[in-house]
Amino acid sequence: MPQSNPESRSTPRSKPYRLFEAVGIELEYMIVSEETLDVVPAADRLLESVAGELTDEWENGDIAWNNELALHVVELKCNGPRATLSGLAEAFQDNVRIASRALERESLVLLPTAMHPWMDPDTVELWPHGTRTVHETLARLLA
Repeated sequence: MPQSNPESRSTPRSKPYRLFEAVGIELEYMIVSEETLDVVPAADRLLESVAGELTDEWENGDIAWNNELALHVVELKCNGPRATLSGLAEAFQDNVRIASRALERESLVLLPTAMHPWMDPDTVELWPHGTRTVHETLARLLA
């Protein structure tokens, strides 16, 4: 498992960060069938398999995983503002490996983009769990 690097993470503060004082990265991945590359609504199963329970977000050292609007998308992101990008490439890669191992049990893989060339948006399943109010509001506004 990746280990948190306390020197790279910012400590809680009472004042806002100035421009470029802290950074963060977010990577979105589609979950797709290994055989067909069709999207598979399995982000909840992935999060449950790594966290040990169904959750909207799981923290793993310097990286946090969370759900997105669509059930076939998972996001990996910095677990809070960072003073430097140092060590993040390795931390993200370690977490991608963890996700890949968890998904291979169902013959699923990560597609490194939140865009898909033949997905039918009318058939997309939205995140149905936990804090979905924001997702439901966004879906209503986009309809």
